[in-house]
Amino acid sequence: MHSIYSRAFYRRAMLLITIAMTLLLSGCGFHLKHNNGLVEKFPEIYLQTNNPKGDLTRLVKLRLRGASIKILTEPKADAAVLRLKSESQSERTISLYATAQNAEKEIGYVMKYSLKMPNYTAKDFDVNLYRDFLYDSSQALAKSREQELLIKELRGVAADHILATMLSIENQTAE
Repeated sequence: MHSIYSRAFYRRAMLLITIAMTLLLSGCGFHLKHNNGLVEKFPEIYLQTNNPKGDLTRLVKLRLRGASIKILTEPKADAAVLRLKSESQSERTISLYATAQNAEKEIGYVMKYSLKMPNYTAKDFDVNLYRDFLYDSSQALAKSREQELLIKELRGVAADHILATMLSIENQTAE
């Protein structure tokens, strides 16, 4: 009989702690991540790309849907247009071993896109990202896989950058 009272006390205490934490967090200005005003600024958007089935397009669509933005299948006069223009990768040697073999490489990822809001001119943007990684020719297969993963990560960062730019953009140039 004593354990029934202690369970009830424990449940009530946890409920009170949960309510207190909720009030504390809401009182200090805490907001959930995706409540940032992006969907109010861009309720719907047309995504234009040369590679509709590519990794970058898939990631951007995923981020837009995650922000509750409706992706249009055809452009509308009152909807913004996000155009993914191009993406390119580069690679350069940063340092060499004493045997003149690559010791460290830098992977470069450049993506160009534009954003056109209704009744305004399109604005062009570039995303330039670079990552270093150690290279060992005796582990060439593992290092090529690491390079693929770095490119995949850079695409994700570029997609996040697009949404961050959309959130911070202001229209200043009327057509």
